[in-house]
Amino acid sequence: MQHSESLEPSGIKVNSVFEAASPVELFFTPYTTPDVDFTNLGLLGEMVSTPCLLEYFRIPATETDVCNSMLQLFNWHRKLDTHAESEEDDALSDEELPYLWIISSSISDELLVEFEANPASDWGPGLYFLASEINTGMVAIDRLPVTDETLFLRLLGRGSVLQQAITEFLALPATHPSRKKVIKIAGNWCAETAKEDVEELTEEDKELLKLLFPIYQQWLEEDVELDE
Repeated sequence: MQHSESLEPSGIKVNSVFEAASPVELFFTPYTTPDVDFTNLGLLGEMVSTPCLLEYFRIPATETDVCNSMLQLFNWHRKLDTHAESEEDDALSDEELPYLWIISSSISDELLVEFEANPASDWGPGLYFLASEINTGMVAIDRLPVTDETLFLRLLGRGSVLQQAITEFLALPATHPSRKKVIKIAGNWCAETAKEDVEELTEEDKELLKLLFPIYQQWLEEDVELDE
C-alpha cells in the first residue's frame, strides 16, 4: 500500500488515546480476558492484573483532573456495592475493589505533595501512591526508568520520552505478542485522520504525529491489516 503526501507527519491527526486535549478513561477487569498474557506489557501489565480504572492525561494532570478521577473511582465503588446488595451478595473486600491509576505524561512535585503521594520501593521510580484507603496510584511517565518493563507506558509519553519509546518499540522482534497490535492501532489512527484538514491541527498534534509517523511507516512496510 502506498501513502500520499497527506500522510506525511504534518498531515496526520491521531485521536483516541493520543488526543492532546482529552483525557482517556478506561475501566478494566482482567477476569473477562483470561487468554491475555499481561506479562507481555511489562509494568502496564502488572497494573492491569487486577480490576482498575485507568485515567490517562497526555497534557499533564492538574489538581482538578486528579479530583475528578477519584470521583469516578468512588462512583464505581458505589455502583459495585449497590449491585452486590441487590444480588444479596457479600460486600466486596478492599482487595476486590477496583484500583485507580492516574497516568500522566508528567506530574509536578507540587501536585504530589498536595495529594501526599509517595513512592513505593516495590514499584520503582515514577510511581506514587496515595493513602491505602483511597486505592489510588499515580504514574509520572517522564520519571519512569528506560527499561523494557516500562516501554508500553512510555509510549503514552510526550516529546523525547515518546521518541525514545518508539525507537525501542520498533526494535522489538516481529514475534513480540503486542507489537503487531500497536502497529495496527497506530495505522488505523493515521489512516483515519489523514482525511482531515491539516490546518486544523494544533502544534501539539503536529509534534505528536511527527513522532508517531515511524510506527505508521512500519505498518506500511509490514502490511498489517487495518480495520475498515
